[in-house]
Amino acid sequence: MNRNKKMILPAVLGDLKTRQEVMEEIISSPSTYHAFKRLKPGFQEEFIEFCMGVRGMKMTYDTFFKHIFDAEVHPERLSAFLSKVIGRPLKIKRALGNEHRRISEKASLVILDLIVEFTTGELADVEIQKFGYMFPGERASCYAADMMMRQYEREKSIRGDKFNYKDLKKIYTIVLMENSSAEFKKFPDSYIHRGEWRFDTGLKMNLLQEFYFIPLDIFLKTEDNKNKNTIRNELEAWLYFIGSDKPAHIYKVLQRYPEFEEMYRDIEYFRYHPEEAINMFSEALQIMDENTAAYMIAEKERLIKEMDTELKELDAMLKEKDVALKEIDSELKEMDSELKEMDSVFKEMDSELKEKDSVLKEKDSELKKMDSTLKEKDSELKEKDSELKEMDSTLKEKDSKLKEMDSTLKEKDSELKEKDSKLKEMDSTLKEKDSELKEKDSAIKEKDSKLKEMDSTLIRKDDALKEKDLLIEKILTEKKQTEDQLAELKKQVDLLIAQKNN
Repeated sequence: MNRNKKMILPAVLGDLKTRQEVMEEIISSPSTYHAFKRLKPGFQEEFIEFCMGVRGMKMTYDTFFKHIFDAEVHPERLSAFLSKVIGRPLKIKRALGNEHRRISEKASLVILDLIVEFTTGELADVEIQKFGYMFPGERASCYAADMMMRQYEREKSIRGDKFNYKDLKKIYTIVLMENSSAEFKKFPDSYIHRGEWRFDTGLKMNLLQEFYFIPLDIFLKTEDNKNKNTIRNELEAWLYFIGSDKPAHIYKVLQRYPEFEEMYRDIEYFRYHPEEAINMFSEALQIMDENTAAYMIAEKERLIKEMDTELKELDAMLKEKDVALKEIDSELKEMDSELKEMDSVFKEMDSELKEKDSVLKEKDSELKKMDSTLKEKDSELKEKDSELKEMDSTLKEKDSKLKEMDSTLKEKDSELKEKDSKLKEMDSTLKEKDSELKEKDSAIKEKDSKLKEMDSTLIRKDDALKEKDLLIEKILTEKKQTEDQLAELKKQVDLLIAQKNN
């Protein structure tokens, strides 16, 4: 297969030349050499390789496309290509000039813009764009509307009062893009997009505008990946012919469709006439440079607008954040004020608790003293009990001394009554202390309730509150212990009274 490829290409593109031979031909003509020197290095190399015969020429260059697809000289070529794009046989009647366009663009990104009329009266606008541009749909809509108005005015002028809107024919807008935009890259497996007006209800009306977008870069990438050695149909052959200058693609086209040889031979002519080729190449590149500059300007303007919009959005966001921060700062200040107030309350409570603790300590000291007194009384009562036992023994033994002992007992009874009165007073005092302790307990419970309510709003003071809670628990424990001690003491007093009464 490689041998056939080498045999076919020279037969179509002519005999191969060396780089030196090509350079000698270019230098031999001062005007050609001057034009060559003005090319950028990358395009100089492309031109040299074309003249050497190791690559073809892409038809995306305006001058070469118009030369190969000249509607006056070779109408059948453009007719065949457009028939395959639109999907039905069409024949070009003539090419229409662009001078009557209503749309004027000083810095267009269009490499080629060609308008033709078919024998059916239908019109087609063929565009080749170096870049997919930002909004190809809007541009295509304007061009289609312009063609429709041209057709309307022409038919109106010809038919006069007999004009009918049904006399208007279809308008086709075909856009080939060498480098497609982001919209088309969302469909990496589709290289031709056909569009027409439709109604969502199924209503059928003869609306006259149809659009065809062909991203050549996606076509070349997709088809090379899917079918590396074959071409499936004639439309693919046309797109390879227009969009690629690679020998491998030329070989695929000629292998399946030998009739393309005539057009490749027309291109071959320029290999042997570098002075004509360099002028056409230079003109095409000048258009591309102007378009590229316009594209870069448009891109920069778009980016500036986007950045300006983003900056405005960021500014609005910053303002919103500033307002939010101010609100947060105000809330924090309020919280700080509340915390300070609560801290003051805690300090007051702490002071009160310390005072209560001091009082409790004093009461504890008093209770200890009372306990000591009660123990002494208990010791005395035990001694009295011993004495009574001795007296009972003595009374039994000495019945004669009963009266004397009775007198003595009366005296002792009087003393016991006095002591009983003192014990009652002590019991009354203990009851008063118990009442005071209950009041203190109630106050402590109220404080504990307040502390629990404040605990829900003072999460950040949790550690401090825990310490306070521990202190309160200690006080409650001591208080419980005191109550237990008082209860035990009361039992002992009641027991003594009971023993005395007995």
